[in-house]
Amino acid sequence: MNLVKDDRCFVCGRENPRGLRIEVKRWERGATFRFMAEDTYKGWAHYLHGGVISMLFDELLGWTSRFLGYTALTARLEVRYKKPIPLGSVVTFRGELEREAKRLLYIRTAAYLEDGTLAAEGRGTMMVMEKGREGTSPPNP
Repeated sequence: MNLVKDDRCFVCGRENPRGLRIEVKRWERGATFRFMAEDTYKGWAHYLHGGVISMLFDELLGWTSRFLGYTALTARLEVRYKKPIPLGSVVTFRGELEREAKRLLYIRTAAYLEDGTLAAEGRGTMMVMEKGREGTSPPNP
């Protein structure tokens, strides 16, 4: 299987004109980014659609794996919604490795409102396809 990360990804790709163009960064335990909950991504009136949160958590799984030097695919993602995210909010997303076992990475994700309140949390499992150079930088920031 030839897995190639390019700049056309819907969530993080700089060359996708319809994409979100999220700028994912390393943090000491994994990956992080900030996201503006714009009206475009509305679910119920006044709140961010839960599916968008799930999609962003999936992105965190991939980047956390990548920052740790793995090429991996999502095997499972579970999301627990704790508090609705109001439209207009800037939300901080974080992903971190909990453990690794038998070619699987277990990653925890979280979404925080501007005041630090936990809005959603998740757990994901990534299937390791290849172990590369630890700490390799991705092609886009």
